[in-house]
Amino acid sequence: MTENDVKSILGPGTDPTLLSDILRTGANASELARAKAWVEADEAQVDAHSPFPSGRIARLVELLEADQEEDDLL
Repeated sequence: MTENDVKSILGPGTDPTLLSDILRTGANASELARAKAWVEADEAQVDAHSPFPSGRIARLVELLEADQEEDDLL
């Protein structure tokens, strides 16, 4: 996955640190898109009793949620 892939999924204003962390996971664009969908629909996923993602997708979810929490603090 490239920097442009990440920005096309998360948006052009993606934090550089988050971008770097995502690229270091070795995940592909599909995995990032799935992680983003999970984070954006978190309550719906839990209500539907969907299992929490595993592997690289789980790591991406952690990164995205941590970034979201940081944004909420600002």
